[in-house]
Amino acid sequence: MPSYSNLTALSSHLFIVGAIMLTPTSAAAGQYEGRVIVEWVEHDGSDRLVKLIEPFSYIDDNGKAWRVPAGALVDGASIPRVLWTTVGSPFVGDYRYATVIHDYYCDQKTETWQNTHRVFYDAMLTSGVSRIKAAKMYAAVRAFGPRWARLSTTGLGGVDQLVYDVDPPGISDERLEEVFDKIENEGLDLDEIDQFVDSST
Repeated sequence: MPSYSNLTALSSHLFIVGAIMLTPTSAAAGQYEGRVIVEWVEHDGSDRLVKLIEPFSYIDDNGKAWRVPAGALVDGASIPRVLWTTVGSPFVGDYRYATVIHDYYCDQKTETWQNTHRVFYDAMLTSGVSRIKAAKMYAAVRAFGPRWARLSTTGLGGVDQLVYDVDPPGISDERLEEVFDKIENEGLDLDEIDQFVDSST
């Protein structure tokens, strides 16, 4: 169970809201390293932005480390709002630790969007999220989550990589419900979810 400690405000703009201690239930081969300890950051808008106080990592089942450094800012924005009514807002459910990893890499774009969305699924399983729920969240992220691409450009300093955003396909509410039903009743795997979502535009 996460434990929370009430701490005092650091400044008028930054507040510590608690130390979230993680003990994952390993339903997947991956594992977390470190603790999720965050400060709320006051800003214009809904104040969902938090700053990590300590580094936090997810080691996937291939041994790759997905590291989020201390000082990183995350806000749960990589979770499509279409999910909020069914699974809750960011930082609420068992998937919140996976959200930290997913948010950071969606912002940094140092990995492919495909691998970034897939590690979100794996990390959710490590956090104890059921396979059906994790698959549904993955399907929604595949349909509505951020995507990006790289373009190699040649300049005076050699070959550079230009990273740019790509619009996600999005699907209708009816098709989203259809894929959710197929996940529940047919046990679609991730490749099948990818094919269904990408063919639904």
